Amino acid sequence: MNGMKRFTYIIWMIVLSVLLVLTIPYLWYIMKVIFIPKHEEFWGQEKIYAWIFAGILVSLFLRMLVRSKSSFLETFSHESTHALVAFLFGRRVHSFHVEDSGSGMIFTSGNNNYSLIPVALAPYCLPIFTYFLLAFRCIVGEHFLWICDLCIGMTLCFHYYCFKTQIGNHQTDINQYPLSFSYFYILTAWIINICIILVALFPNMNEKKDIMGYGVFSSVMRLGVEWWNNLLLYIHWFQ
Repeated sequence: MNGMKRFTYIIWMIVLSVLLVLTIPYLWYIMKVIFIPKHEEFWGQEKIYAWIFAGILVSLFLRMLVRSKSSFLETFSHESTHALVAFLFGRRVHSFHVEDSGSGMIFTSGNNNYSLIPVALAPYCLPIFTYFLLAFRCIVGEHFLWICDLCIGMTLCFHYYCFKTQIGNHQTDINQYPLSFSYFYILTAWIINICIILVALFPNMNEKKDIMGYGVFSSVMRLGVEWWNNLLLYIHWFQ
C-alpha cells in the first residue's frame, strides 16, 4: 500500500479515527465558548482577538514585500519541521539543507520506524513557529503579551501559506502513503492543533478569566483530559 504495510495502515487509521472522534466534541465546545459566550457579546471580546488579527495583517503585508524570498522561508520551515519532529522521536539528523531556490532536504536515521509517518507529514500540519511563541508566551509579562500575540498572528499566517503552497499529491512525503491516509492524518492533526492553539490563546477558556489564559502546556493537558472524559462518555452511551 504505497510503501505502507496493511497492518500498519489499519492500526494508524484506528488511532486517527479514535482521536478524531474524541477531539471533535471538544472543538465544538471551544467554538461555542469563543463565538457564543454566555456572559458577554462576541464583539465585546475584541481585545482577545485584536493582536492576533493584526499579526495576520502584518504578515500579509510583509509577504507582499518579500515575496521573492518567501519560497526560501517556507522551505526552511518545512525542513525544520521534519528535523524537529525527527529529533523528538529520537532519530538522528545527519544533514539539513535549504537552497535559495526553495529546494531543500534533510537526512535522518534511526531504528524507530514508527516515527517515519509523523516525521514525513509534520510539515503539513504542525505550525512549529506558532508553538515556539506559545511556549514563550507562558513566561512573558502581561504588558508584553500584545507583542507576543502579534508575532503569533504572523506565524499563523505564515504557516497557512506554507501549508497552502506545499501540500499536494505531488509531494513524496504525502504520496509515499495512500493519499486518503495522508490527508486524513493531516486533517486530524490540524483539528487537534486548532484546539490546542485556541485554548492556549484565549483567556475565556480559563474559569478564573485571568489574562494569561491556559498557556500552551496547560492546553495540551486539558486536551488529554477532554479525550479521557469523551472516551468515558462514549463508553457510557454504549453500555
